[in-house]
Amino acid sequence: MWSFNFVLLALFALFQFSTAFYPFVPEWRHQLYKPLPDTSKRSGKSRENNAVLKLVQKLPSANKPRDVQIRELTDRLIRKYNPGMGLKASKVEERESNLVKYDDTSLSIQTAATPSQTNSAGILQTGTDFSYFAQVELGSKNDPLLMLLDTGAGTSWVMGPDCTSSACKTRASFGAADSSTYKAVNMDLDIAYGSGHVTGTYATDTINFAGMSLPLTLGIANKTSDQFNSFPFSGILGLSQQTGPVPNFLQTVVSSKSLKVNVFGMDLNRASDGTNTGEISFGAPDTSRYSGDLSYTGVAKNGPNHWALPLNNVGVGNTQLSTTGRLGYLDSGTSYIFGQPTDVIAFHALVPDAVTTDNNTWTVPCSTTTSISFTFSGVTYNVSSVDWVGPSVDGVCTSNVYAVAVVDTNSWLIGDTFFKNVYALFDVDQDRVGLAQKKAVTSSATSTSSSGGLTSTLTPTPTTQVPVYSTSTSIVDPTSVLVPGSGSTVTTSVSEFLSNTHSVVSAVQTGSLNPLLPEASASASAQSPGTTVSASSSVTATATQTSSGNQFNSYFSSMTAFVVIATTLLV
Repeated sequence: MWSFNFVLLALFALFQFSTAFYPFVPEWRHQLYKPLPDTSKRSGKSRENNAVLKLVQKLPSANKPRDVQIRELTDRLIRKYNPGMGLKASKVEERESNLVKYDDTSLSIQTAATPSQTNSAGILQTGTDFSYFAQVELGSKNDPLLMLLDTGAGTSWVMGPDCTSSACKTRASFGAADSSTYKAVNMDLDIAYGSGHVTGTYATDTINFAGMSLPLTLGIANKTSDQFNSFPFSGILGLSQQTGPVPNFLQTVVSSKSLKVNVFGMDLNRASDGTNTGEISFGAPDTSRYSGDLSYTGVAKNGPNHWALPLNNVGVGNTQLSTTGRLGYLDSGTSYIFGQPTDVIAFHALVPDAVTTDNNTWTVPCSTTTSISFTFSGVTYNVSSVDWVGPSVDGVCTSNVYAVAVVDTNSWLIGDTFFKNVYALFDVDQDRVGLAQKKAVTSSATSTSSSGGLTSTLTPTPTTQVPVYSTSTSIVDPTSVLVPGSGSTVTTSVSEFLSNTHSVVSAVQTGSLNPLLPEASASASAQSPGTTVSASSSVTATATQTSSGNQFNSYFSSMTAFVVIATTLLV
């Protein structure tokens, strides 16, 4: 009986450690970023504050077959929904990763302007709006390393000198030989990423970041999964309140008493806006970054240790879709937005001429300029089409809002697509998040954001500011809602994942709906402006012939053969 209880306790611990960090490569990124010849070399420890730091990166020796990719994606989802499955019940943190591979091997890092506010640091990116990271300094020699800023993770870790994985060969590392103050901790690091792991040990040393010098216990990886091969950073700085076997970064900040108020604010820069002004600031918000006042929402009771907020509505233009009872997980380590499947189907029914073949991924007209929105504590925050509409690939654009229940069947995972439009203040002391619409960026340049959007003059249309509500004191504890059939989303059919090749088959519309969502209907409908609809009502899907008919003529034969072969392999 004792051993049985111990196993249950260990599995519960695994569940507590799970997060909303999700790996996903939309098909348009595969199309847009092509592999280059491998000219890899060890790099990444430059201390120069150049406008561009060139990092040459190494790709795997061979691309994985499509059926293998599908198997691995399904495996990641299964392990996400079933945290204890197949994992050893001892000192293991189960979490998923949104570490989407870059397919180009040479990445230019956009260094950030030096912030003027105390306890602040610039947020870097590669110029594709795909991941956001910062330079930290570790140990007695202040070795500089790049770390992903991840509000969806609790554990912090970096690549160690003994790591032999391919990603480690082209990244900066940190170990005992790099610091006289390095203290090894006799504890194993084991973080599951679906089809791979990050393993190693722990160590304690000094981290210097944003004007703070702290003794941090972090993981020293001796093995990483292939998901890190095409990223410039050497590890992850966990910024969630998720607890683990060692104190996390935020707990370390609080115990150090470095700040009068334990808060941090994030402003993620859109690459196409020009100069990188991305910033993370600790101790106080940077009021120059947003309009109006911050509106606060308390972290939900059933989202402990995560920045999960009750989500009132999602909207398209002037039409709002009620999402009462849902949670929105704010995760800066996730590139896009992943929603509860029934909600996302209803959401895209509000988008003119949105087309899907699988009810997971939608194509939308590249001329779309309509903003979408998310409402927390009665305040609505707009997201520009520059961010939620993907770039044109062979004349086809993809919505960066995907119908995949990553966290659970009752939640949305809200990533950088949203963050680029708001200023977010994470309040550790009061367990809440403050949000405000960012100030409009005026640029005379005509450019395309590689994360999405049109090629257009980047002068955002001013939005009407919703009256700012007072601090939300009630923390909603939404009742879990399970859509019939959607609970088995983790075993999504092969055809649903094959449909990521939407740029080719978008013209072949059947109108069929996801069999896992039986309540959805296939009839087209239109919503009147300024209305609110319920996600639980009959959902519509648009199935129309698109302008990619010519693509159909040239690709149909090969794609049909591919679907048949891939399906056969997975039976």
